[in-house]
Amino acid sequence: MRLRSVTLAMGVAAFVAAVAILGGVVVFDVGRWLAFPIAVISLLVALNVLARRRGARDRGETPDPERRAPVPIPGTDLSATVTEFRSEYERRLSPSTRIREGLSDAAVAVLTRFRGLSEVEARERVEEGTWTDDPHAAAFLAPELDPPKRSLRERLTGRLASETRFREGVRRTAAAVAAVGYGGTDDRGELPAYGGATGSGTAPRTDSSVVEGVVERASRETGHWTGIGVIALAAIGIGTFAESAAVVMAGAVGIGYAAVADALEAPTPEIEVERTPSETSPEPGDEIAIEVEVRNESGRFLPDLRIVDGVPPGLAVTEGAARLGTALRPGEEVSFEYTVTARRGTHEFDPVLVLTRDLSRSVEREFLVGAETTLVCEPVLRPIAAGVPLRQTAATFSGRLTTDEGGSGTQFHSVREYRRSDPLNRIDWNRHARTGELATLEFHEERAAKVLVLVDARESCYVAPGPEAPHAVDRSVAAAGRIAATLMADGDTVGLAAIGPVDDRGEGDDQCWLAPGSGHTHRARFQELLATHPQFSTIPPGGSRRWIPQIRRIHRRLGGDTQVVLLSPLSDRAAPHIVRWLEARGHAVTVVSPDPTAGDTTGRRLASVARRLRRFDLQREGVPVIDWRGDESIDEAFARVGATGGGVR
Repeated sequence: MRLRSVTLAMGVAAFVAAVAILGGVVVFDVGRWLAFPIAVISLLVALNVLARRRGARDRGETPDPERRAPVPIPGTDLSATVTEFRSEYERRLSPSTRIREGLSDAAVAVLTRFRGLSEVEARERVEEGTWTDDPHAAAFLAPELDPPKRSLRERLTGRLASETRFREGVRRTAAAVAAVGYGGTDDRGELPAYGGATGSGTAPRTDSSVVEGVVERASRETGHWTGIGVIALAAIGIGTFAESAAVVMAGAVGIGYAAVADALEAPTPEIEVERTPSETSPEPGDEIAIEVEVRNESGRFLPDLRIVDGVPPGLAVTEGAARLGTALRPGEEVSFEYTVTARRGTHEFDPVLVLTRDLSRSVEREFLVGAETTLVCEPVLRPIAAGVPLRQTAATFSGRLTTDEGGSGTQFHSVREYRRSDPLNRIDWNRHARTGELATLEFHEERAAKVLVLVDARESCYVAPGPEAPHAVDRSVAAAGRIAATLMADGDTVGLAAIGPVDDRGEGDDQCWLAPGSGHTHRARFQELLATHPQFSTIPPGGSRRWIPQIRRIHRRLGGDTQVVLLSPLSDRAAPHIVRWLEARGHAVTVVSPDPTAGDTTGRRLASVARRLRRFDLQREGVPVIDWRGDESIDEAFARVGATGGGVR
């Protein structure tokens, strides 16, 4: 503060002196012995300031609350996608070798699954280059084959696109693999980046920690007046060399302006923020109006105030803007309004970000203002019209388990001697008509199914086919509520669990668990967990967690006769291992898999092929997999499976 006061005093003095000299009030004569050092020092200082401040101004980047937090699109990172086809990952290999061998394994995988070849035959065709009609792809995986010569047009196109022979080989080989495993494509797909790019990002969001009152987060000089200071110093130096009093005095005036601007300080806001949503417990898809009122509680004028509301990253602004730029007099109040669309989950608003600047705009300060607001959006537990196709179901009672014991039901079991207490509708009247003897029909006894709805909410499952599309975990959680409502309506007992971001040991109360049950209270608890439990967060977790301790803990709590409906996008190699682990321990698993893949680039089609291979392997092992495409609802997916059989018994 003392330095700013000295700077302000020197600036005012320089300005007054310059005006006085220009007006002829004061005569100031500088000899040549003093003029030369002044000129040199002024020019050196000007160059030094210019070198240090070159590169625009230091201004804070405000977050972009109008956009939802992005999630990766499978296949964007080509290196990671290719390694999904490899059984072993060798770090010693170079990246190019890993990509080449990964594509070779991918070619073998699609040939064995979708062309009916043995692994030996597939390897031979890849090594001979006879597995594809594309000579470039064939030569890329067959070292003994010479790649075909490129035409002049191809060479020019590759040079303009900065595409090397290796990148061309990767692109064409990936397209050839996708043509076998994806159902037919061309080779014009875009080659994804080799790094870990996962789609467009947004500016950093505000800190979501609890903030009470007004808390300063940063203060910075914007360098807004740097240019004027450099010009003023340069004018003093040049004017001194040229012995031009007018130029020197003009520079002195500029120095005065810059010094005064540098001495000013952005104010500390004493403001109160009140955020009012039109509804705090909406249903998914509801439009919610958010009104934000800002009041200047201080006796000081706030000349430049920038306000950005802390919209939760799981929500997107669909109308209006969650920001405002204004000036506020003491006691004045201003408000703005925007609209968000409700999504399933618990959404806690971040503190409001406030930026203040002084009149000269040379200093900028950043504050967080607490304003607690929480929206809880519970998923709708509406039954699915087509029913839930569980394993081992009776013909006409979806969700019912058929036992080997005789009793009441719909499927024939046996015939036994008549007993006086047997109901008339179970007597075999055809046999009585033929022989005159009474006999009783026995059917397979049906019992209510015990089902655990298990949501795969690991970090790798937060993927979507596009930047604005819902990610797979969101779709899975919404479907979990619909599946539970359908089963409970059929009289079955249903539980809920998740595999996701908790303690690595899977201990404590962090992991979601609700034992199979039924009734109104159980249904309400099921719905509440889907909306509020941290494992069902709408934004990706901060890091990956081990799934084995979690699945073991779930297994210890399950009964031996409990089926599992696993909702997973099958986006990595761990998902099939989870299914096999449960199957090996006697739990019949049905997989409902929301498809998160896209087919707009070669790499993304390759990711779709990897997912298709996982589905194929599980179905070949007898595990039903319901492929839930991105362009259909869960009702349409189950209806399609019911119409075609879909591998579900």
